[in-house]
Amino acid sequence: MVTEVVEPREHALARLIDEAEELRHRDVERCVALLDEAAARADGPHDHEHRARLEGVRGELCLLRGDLLGAITGYQRSRMAWLAAGRSLEARGAMLGRTATMLAAGEYADVVLVVQRILTGIEQGSTVDEELATRLHLTAHRQLGSAHAARGDLAAAVRHFDLSDDLARRLGDRFEVARIALQRGQVLVADGLVHRAIELLCDARREALEQGATRLAAAAVVPIAEALAAAGSPIAAIELLERVGPLLAELGAGLAERDRALAEALLSVGRAEEAYDRGRAARDAFWDTGRIAACARAELVCAVAAQRVGRADLAHHALTAAEQLASECGDVVVRDEARILLARSAAPRSAAVLQLVGLLQDDTATDTSRVRAAILLARATRDPDEAEARIAAASAEVDRLGRPELRLELRMVRARRLQEAGCTKQAAEELRAACEMGHLLAQRPRLGGGHGGLVAEASDQLIDVLLEDGGHAALIEAWQRVRSAKASAFATLRGHAQGWQVDEAAGSATDIDSLIESARHRVAVGRTAPLPDPAPVPEGPALELWVSGPDVIAFVVREGQVHVRRLPGAGRETARLVAAWQQECHLVSAVGATSASSPSLDALYGQLVLPLEDLLADIGAEPVPVAGHRHLLGIPFDALLDVGGPWRRQLTHTHESDHGSDHGAGHESGTEPAERPWAGPDGVRVLVLAVPDDEAPAIATEAEMIAATLVRSEIRVGAAATARALAGRLAAVDLVHVAAHGRFHPGNPLFSALRLGDGWLTAGELVDGRFDMRGRVVVLSACGSGRAAHHLQRPIGLAWACLSAGAAGVVASLWPVDDEVTVTLMARFYERIAAGDTPRTALGVARQAVARTHPHPYYWAAFRYFTPAS
Repeated sequence: MVTEVVEPREHALARLIDEAEELRHRDVERCVALLDEAAARADGPHDHEHRARLEGVRGELCLLRGDLLGAITGYQRSRMAWLAAGRSLEARGAMLGRTATMLAAGEYADVVLVVQRILTGIEQGSTVDEELATRLHLTAHRQLGSAHAARGDLAAAVRHFDLSDDLARRLGDRFEVARIALQRGQVLVADGLVHRAIELLCDARREALEQGATRLAAAAVVPIAEALAAAGSPIAAIELLERVGPLLAELGAGLAERDRALAEALLSVGRAEEAYDRGRAARDAFWDTGRIAACARAELVCAVAAQRVGRADLAHHALTAAEQLASECGDVVVRDEARILLARSAAPRSAAVLQLVGLLQDDTATDTSRVRAAILLARATRDPDEAEARIAAASAEVDRLGRPELRLELRMVRARRLQEAGCTKQAAEELRAACEMGHLLAQRPRLGGGHGGLVAEASDQLIDVLLEDGGHAALIEAWQRVRSAKASAFATLRGHAQGWQVDEAAGSATDIDSLIESARHRVAVGRTAPLPDPAPVPEGPALELWVSGPDVIAFVVREGQVHVRRLPGAGRETARLVAAWQQECHLVSAVGATSASSPSLDALYGQLVLPLEDLLADIGAEPVPVAGHRHLLGIPFDALLDVGGPWRRQLTHTHESDHGSDHGAGHESGTEPAERPWAGPDGVRVLVLAVPDDEAPAIATEAEMIAATLVRSEIRVGAAATARALAGRLAAVDLVHVAAHGRFHPGNPLFSALRLGDGWLTAGELVDGRFDMRGRVVVLSACGSGRAAHHLQRPIGLAWACLSAGAAGVVASLWPVDDEVTVTLMARFYERIAAGDTPRTALGVARQAVARTHPHPYYWAAFRYFTPAS
């Protein structure tokens, strides 16, 4: 007979709690089950110690899950039980649990005060249990480090983290070593030391994984991603944050932090709409759990995203909320950033000055914030002497802090003052130096990637100064700076689009740590591109437009010379007219055209072309490539300047006799000057990639039409129309026709994509070197194929990506057009291609053929022939 040994209740209770404590970082569900079993047994009158331990673990689990009320309750019960058991030192440990909850809630100022008092009590009880006192010291200094970091005192934060790290290593507690490394890494990111931060954060994740602390390891991915984004790999950051989301949801912790970090990364690559949605989700989650500081930072993200999408009302509301929440909890970093953004966006100048003066006089503000406020005040001050005094004071502080972004802002203010004093050459020198500082800002994190905006602002200011100088060399440099600014905008977007996948499943086979290592390697190698040489002045003719504040600057290049003309007020008026034209297109699309003319395009012609008639009138039949800027990118300049078109004839000195009154009719009768054939003697070789579906059945008809018109055509339909086929067949063809669904992304147009038979092909992938389009012409029959974002400086998108891959020209539409009209236009286009016309001429004839049956410009002006010059 076997006698069953019954474990004493006391021993069983201790064993259950010991096991629960062991599993709290590795297996939460099992830990909870053990605690529930222990709670059922802990019903004796002398179980205070066991109850204290049990409730302490419960509080920690609630804190991990974001249940701050449950955490406070658990730690308070633990503290009372320890006191009832006569264990005052352990009771102070429970109090540190409560301050950890306060830290999560964002009550940083209170945490500093309370933890300092707790430290005094720990010192008094350290003789009772030296090891426990050491562990409590460790916890207290770690919390103080986090609190001081949030309050902007990074030096104090580092001191406390150093102390806690020394204590953790003395105790041999590798979990605490990992947790402290994680928090120190976050401080390094905030201070701009991102390479060291990435190394420390990855070490923390590795240590956590070795300790089986899956929650901590998963949570470490968020600051790792933030560091990678600050180091110039925002796409890797976005992919990491999206990949870790399911794991965080499964573990029940950190998902809101992930959404907030993801919103910031999305902002840095121009995806403001998505950033706003993510930021709002994070804000709501923080609100529900009472995390005031986290809610303030999420509000700040929402505000910047709202500004980017033009919602000033939402931005102001979110900034006000961020300032108030951050002020209440003592997060001076977020509070000061909100104040500066409020001052920048304040409509009356006096309101902005009041905001900045208040920040400058606030002793709790960080040094960096006060210097930024001083620089902005110097810029807003009208009195020259007062402005110079502020610049001098700010200059000394900038030298002391050694932060390049502040030095750049200071140079811009100095240049503004020099320009106002008429010293344009000295102002230009300051701004040239500012423009060359861009590489120093790559690793200075600011919400939404704001440093790129500083360099762009300095470049715009330099162009304005050069135009004011007015000398021949200054005007050529201004034109070169315009070209360079547009090119650099593309380079930035390209860097921010590398590695992005439209379909999330495309990279699902790669695990998180492999992604981190790959991103670390790219960051270590770096992608700093040398500054391009100034563009030589071409022969022309060409028209380059640049929006400068309320005005438009027109650079007309002819016979190797640059002619510059400022069009006062045209910036604001053309923005209104472009919006009116877009509204007109929507109306025509919905109800049809009521007339053959467009008041909006007539007015745009009057604003942008007629003031240049003396420079453009005698160019005859030469095509005029037009490079737009910002909102001007949406104007159909091919139609406005088409030889023989309704607007071109308005130029008073145009030689009507050279090209007749109807360009299309003249061409067909043989009066149009013959153009050199652009394909071989056997005809045009065409590759057609067509991906029809139920929503776009006309795509198949389009492919059949091309096959019937051009003998040497290779047709690939559906699953056969792949990116691989495109890359492999480019060398064998003269022209590529892509008929498929398109997706335009205004925030970063290199995320725009064509849906081929094997998935989405992005504009960013088109320029990665796999698609050698040198000398080819590409026809993009897809929605959004010719669109460009109004906030950018160049028409970057699918058409521009093809040009960057070497295409000689791209036919694409600026807005969606009726399917039937598109088929008609394409049929006429390919008839002329088969007859030997160049694509530019063929498109002009096709446009005018459509105009005869559908005279409103909405129908025939949408398709544009893009070239590298335009």
